[in-house]
Order: sequence, then C-alpha cells, then structure tokens
Amino acid sequence: MKNAELMLFRASPEFGPFNGWEVPHFDPLGTVALVTMAIRNRCAEPLRWSRYAESGWIFAEGHDDGRTIDLMFRAASHGEVEYLVVRKADGPTLVKLLEALELNFVFDPVRNKYLDPYRCDAGGQPLVAKGVYELTVERRPAIG
Repeated sequence: MKNAELMLFRASPEFGPFNGWEVPHFDPLGTVALVTMAIRNRCAEPLRWSRYAESGWIFAEGHDDGRTIDLMFRAASHGEVEYLVVRKADGPTLVKLLEALELNFVFDPVRNKYLDPYRCDAGGQPLVAKGVYELTVERRPAIG
C-alpha cells in the first residue's frame, strides 16, 4: 500500500491504540521552527518548504538520498507540533525522521495498524506490526 498518509508521533504506550484514544495523548515534539530544523538537519538534500497561512500546515517535499519524501505538520493550539503526517516515504526515510525527532510510533490510519519501518517489504514499505508497537531502541535491528 504505497502513498498512504502515515502518522509519526511520540506518546506513552500506556494509552493503548491510537485509534482508541478519546482525547489526544501526544507528547509535544517542539515548536514548528524546532521540528523544521531537525528535519532539515537530518536530510542530505534540501527539501521544498511551503506553508498555508489559513490552516497553519507546513509542507516539505523533495528527495533525500534519492528517496522521495513528502510530509506535513502544524502547531497544535498550545503552539507545539504533536505529530507528522508523511504522505510519501519508504522505511529508511521514516527511520530517519523517527530518529531525528525521537518519535516512537508509526500509525497507518487507513489500515488502523502500527507499522515497523525497521522491517520493510521488497519495495521498501514498512511492515505491519502486531498491536501497539512502540519503536524502542531494543526493537531496532542490530547494525553489522
């Protein structure tokens, strides 16, 4: 399933499945400026950035290490970003974003499932994980 909108966020796993939350339990990621800087610092190539004043959404698209990336985010009412919406990115690109922003969940709202970007199919798309799958350091594949 390519080009699905995925949600990347940080939250405590104790709140259970994202789709069951009655109120948001996101851990704030920082201001728009801080999140933008973290993404810029992690990407090998400059992205095209745009902002829609009416909605406050920030868009970034382009390529990173030859991989397509297309994402968006905005500040919540308290002034900090709560999550990213990634519209195009493969597993390695998602991992880069997760690690840059210290996020611990990737959720696919269409399939209503958590994903594991450290484990991908032959096309580079993250595999569906079982249950509330927190991306902890222990779940990362060993390097080398």
